[in-house]
Amino acid sequence: MFLEQGSHVLNVGSGGDIQKMVDDVAVKRGVTVISTDIDPARAPDVVDDITRSSFPDETFDAVIIMEVLEHVPEPHRATLEIHRLLKPGGRLIASTPFLFPIHDRPHDYFRYTKYGLSYLFRDFDNLKVRERNSWAEAVLVLIARLPMERGRAFRVATPVFVLAAYAFFPLAILAAAILPSDFLTTGYVVSGLKRRAITD
Repeated sequence: MFLEQGSHVLNVGSGGDIQKMVDDVAVKRGVTVISTDIDPARAPDVVDDITRSSFPDETFDAVIIMEVLEHVPEPHRATLEIHRLLKPGGRLIASTPFLFPIHDRPHDYFRYTKYGLSYLFRDFDNLKVRERNSWAEAVLVLIARLPMERGRAFRVATPVFVLAAYAFFPLAILAAAILPSDFLTTGYVVSGLKRRAITD
């Protein structure tokens, strides 16, 4: 597990299931987590902008930025700041959607391919960009989420769409195994280590 005992961790983006998961692991492993968000309404530990962070250089052993980068209008500045904030050898953990509905309107700015993410985080060593799921599973996720993006009448039908997606899940696994492809996914998970010297 990347959250080693005694680590100081920055969690960019406050609240929700990700915050709960990080806090649960932190308690079990004796890790100090500071959660930040640009929006004070999300009740972060510190109100902070990841593109212009107020924290000093090399403050954290790890930076977690899950399902946030698509909401950052200057992503390149964010990746430079993450690099600055990490101690040498510090770990980056990130995730961001690819094929996924617009959300948190109007602050949903980008979708990234694995090649775009590799470019954005090019100053990290041991960089890994992995698909979150297969193309077939991605299609089912869209079907399940479709009624959530519509009016009240569509939302009433949400359980039907979700049950249908679950019913077809075994077929999606089989289809992805028979026809493997990385051309479609709902998103990517990124990990890497801070490089000692940054490139221009």
